Amino acid sequence: MIYFEPVTIEKKNGSSVASDQGIQVDNPKIETIPIRTAVQRLLDARNLPEVKKLFSVIWQSNELHLMFADTGIGKSILAVALADSLSKGHSFIGLENDHDSLRVLYYDFELSDRQFRKRYSDETGNEYNFSQNFFIDTIDFADLMTKYPGRKLDSLLNQKLRQDIEDYKAQVLIIDNLTYLSGQSTQDTQIALEVMRRLNEMKHQYDLSILVLAHTPKRSMCTPITINDLAGSKHLSNFADSVSAIGKSIKGKSIRYIKQVKPSRSSEILFDTDNVLCCEISKHNTILTFDHLGFSPEKEHLNLDPVKQKNEQKEAASELRRQGKSVREIADQLGIPSTTIFRWIQTEVFHPEQMEQTEQLEQNGTDGTAPF
Repeated sequence: MIYFEPVTIEKKNGSSVASDQGIQVDNPKIETIPIRTAVQRLLDARNLPEVKKLFSVIWQSNELHLMFADTGIGKSILAVALADSLSKGHSFIGLENDHDSLRVLYYDFELSDRQFRKRYSDETGNEYNFSQNFFIDTIDFADLMTKYPGRKLDSLLNQKLRQDIEDYKAQVLIIDNLTYLSGQSTQDTQIALEVMRRLNEMKHQYDLSILVLAHTPKRSMCTPITINDLAGSKHLSNFADSVSAIGKSIKGKSIRYIKQVKPSRSSEILFDTDNVLCCEISKHNTILTFDHLGFSPEKEHLNLDPVKQKNEQKEAASELRRQGKSVREIADQLGIPSTTIFRWIQTEVFHPEQMEQTEQLEQNGTDGTAPF
């Protein structure tokens, strides 16, 4: 937008007059915001509340934490078990929690009521004993739109979240998952970033600790998890204070590992690729949860067999291509040269029956390309 700012014209006799013509400027002047001295900044920091652990250094108080994983890995299982522990003032899988019981507000957009009860009851009908500080429910979008016709869904969701936070005096907010917080697809970078911006506003306004669950596209089990695996846009991580991921392990169908992808600025990175948290999903009477098995390098959970590794990479590349990803985007996400991805696409080597023959050609270099 173009603005015109009045200017003062000096006359030859020393007097001045204001001109109504003005000069063209790109933006109007803004109010001057004082810049603190280094001394003042240190004083302000001294008066900030102490940072406390919720889930060790992975997620800490008053942080917006993003946790991502592929579909079916167990994000919701971990999030509910963690929420349960926080609502009781307990630690989860042996990781530090510096808080007493907290009031947890959890929006579950994944499970129906029947599915939830199945997870948290046993075969004889006994139900798990959750805390009264743990509030968990879904949002009926159709009912919301019916009650408030003419309103945009994004605006209604934002208003409902704020009202619920105030009504239930929430200290912890958990969103399962990011996709449902907008009336439009969060695969769109700008939409996803706007959702994260709103959550950050709530975090500051209500002094909240927020956990947001997010999906990853289908990924290869041959390569370490990176921020590039985050669905929608890795720019989401810029709006998060910290980011972690759950990976599937080749050690067993129920084995998972947890990895810090982006540590908080106020903490250190303890659970990186050389020291991931190894866990197992298991049912203990009335609760489906994660059990801590120990620590190990991430490579122990990856598929490092060269033939299987290439087959998985090709399958992952094929899936990403069907999602409309470009060659460059696929290469960046899988950590494979773009020339290799391009060759796979050109020759359509994505089906298992074609892989063995092409594998031998590539190893021998007889297809005119260098082995990889």
